Amino acid sequence: MKKFVTILFLLSFVIALMGTIGCGPKYASKGTLAELEEAEQACESAKIEVKNLETKIEQLKEEITSKEAKIVNLEKQLETLKGK
Repeated sequence: MKKFVTILFLLSFVIALMGTIGCGPKYASKGTLAELEEAEQACESAKIEVKNLETKIEQLKEEITSKEAKIVNLEKQLETLKGK
């Protein structure tokens, strides 16, 4: 019985020790935090660039539509002039 209690005590001590030492909080190093901040800034910069490019795409699509309408108008004028 004494041996069982001793083993039980040692086992509970080992489990408690593992719980306090092995599962403690892990803190990031200053270098890792700096890299994370740099990555976040790069991400924000990329998001801004994406928005700018999407705006430019919309402007270019509008320009294409305008120029296609102008082409249609000029083709009509050309047909009118050929008919005369």
